[in-house]
Amino acid sequence: MKWTIGIFALAVFFVAEAKQMSRCELVRELRRHGFPENKMRDWVCLVEHESGRRTDIVSKQNSNGSRDYGLFQINDKYWCSNSGTPGKDCNVTCKQLLSNDISKASTCAKKIFQRHGFDAWYGWKNHCRGKSLPDIRSCKK
Repeated sequence: MKWTIGIFALAVFFVAEAKQMSRCELVRELRRHGFPENKMRDWVCLVEHESGRRTDIVSKQNSNGSRDYGLFQINDKYWCSNSGTPGKDCNVTCKQLLSNDISKASTCAKKIFQRHGFDAWYGWKNHCRGKSLPDIRSCKK
């Protein structure tokens, strides 16, 4: 019984921390975190296909045993640490990438983009490259 209550409490905690943004909320957050306007539609497309604009998503295990975390689905093999100590290339814990405050996730995503471009994300490669990108004209600056 105590175990069931603990699982329920944990689930409530994660649901309370989860956020699914509207498209325009996402655009405003990306702008606030310095994402370039000329790539904004690509970033929106990437996030929509990677996480559905949710901050709390953790992927199923990938074929190499890794997982992807948060809004940008950042992989734990190279970019974030699963220990309680920030580490790997983005010097963050994977849990920090699940926050509604997307500051750390944004910084890490921009670092990944700087090194690999959008090709680092299968969601972008498979659904955005060379395809119609989301319309963000109604999202005010």
